[in-house]
Amino acid sequence: MTAAFVAKYAACSRIAAAQARRERGEVYGRVAFFAVILGVFSSLWRAAADAGLPVAADPKALVWYLAATEWILLSVPPIHVDIQEAIRRGDVVYQLGRPMSYVIAELAAGLGLLAVRAPLLGATAFLCAFAFTGWIPPSSALATVVPFGLVAAALITALHLWIGLLAFWLQDVSPVYWVCQKLMFVLGGLMLPLDLYPDFIQRVAAVTPFPSVLAGPASFVLPAPIVTPGELARNLAIWCGVTAFAVWWVFRRAATALTINGG
Repeated sequence: MTAAFVAKYAACSRIAAAQARRERGEVYGRVAFFAVILGVFSSLWRAAADAGLPVAADPKALVWYLAATEWILLSVPPIHVDIQEAIRRGDVVYQLGRPMSYVIAELAAGLGLLAVRAPLLGATAFLCAFAFTGWIPPSSALATVVPFGLVAAALITALHLWIGLLAFWLQDVSPVYWVCQKLMFVLGGLMLPLDLYPDFIQRVAAVTPFPSVLAGPASFVLPAPIVTPGELARNLAIWCGVTAFAVWWVFRRAATALTINGG
């Protein structure tokens, strides 16, 4: 039973990965965007340091930090869009009749897309950061960033799944997605390490999942990480549990509503 359970969801991942390999336009666009972002900020921080302006961290380390956070965020597929469209068209009603969990199948497909995106964007992050800085962080730091970054990207994928399920009640989940993105930008420390932010922002960020999925993994390329590997593993485990419960609760409410209304 367990082998059959894993096999059917693994098939969802393989199908999604195969489609992603054929439709490479979006990934290549993200690669180009990635290179531009790193180039712009590398030049900005280098110019600030050369001008004698106070820079709270090594500009080279900041470039690698940004490379790590952008790698995590850009690797995540926008599965909320496909889920929203399936709900709008009513296709989800037919998918609920399949002998598999709709939620787990969508998450498995999202992870399949992530498996295609992450290696290519990771190579882009490494090559561009090295080209712009001429420096590579210690191998132990990179070996820590990669696994935590992949777990963080998977957690963000699950968060996008939760956002997509809100389409059962909302006509358009884009506002929820954009609010989440802006919060991740600020509270997750996308561009700069969180310890450079004001204290009140750091306190607010500490009660959200965003530092655990961006600033936490990326900070290992800095001389002083903001969290230890053990603490980050604990935080990610907690937020994975919270997200899983949120997805389960939303989908349960939606499935109940469909049953009551005769869907």
